[in-house]
Amino acid sequence: MKKIFLSLFVMSTLQIYAQKTINIFNYSSYNLINSLVGADQTNNCYPSISGTNYPIPVPPSGAVSYTGYYNSQLQSPSINTWDVILAPNNGSVQPSNSPLLIALGASTDWMMNKFYVSDPSGAPLYYSGASIGTIGCGNPLVTSLTPTPTTPYPFEAFWFVAGGQTYFVIQP
Repeated sequence: MKKIFLSLFVMSTLQIYAQKTINIFNYSSYNLINSLVGADQTNNCYPSISGTNYPIPVPPSGAVSYTGYYNSQLQSPSINTWDVILAPNNGSVQPSNSPLLIALGASTDWMMNKFYVSDPSGAPLYYSGASIGTIGCGNPLVTSLTPTPTTPYPFEAFWFVAGGQTYFVIQP
């Protein structure tokens, strides 16, 4: 019996550590507001998981990391619940301490960030919002957003994966 409990403990511990980490760095002078999405992109983007307490703010020169979805309420800013869509017409809202998120963390990865920036002084910003990552299931990966004459973003943004972790960086 002890071996069974020990095996279950080891498996659950490994599953927690199998979850992917996303690191968000805001090197700009703007407030960064995020909406994070994860999915299994090898299975028509099911399951799909997105934080329900949008927006997730990161102040100027700030950073935040989320090690998966499970226990994301312990981070600051917290993500208390997640919209989980397992298949078409099969969705639910899960608290961030739901054991389902442990299994989903092992089978999904961070897919994209829908975000915008706002001026701390309250001044309006044009072209202040965008999406980065895999914008839609099966679509190409968008790894950078740079200002152009047609989209004069007030920032540059980068999305990349290194060492098994996802990074989102925004800078002037």
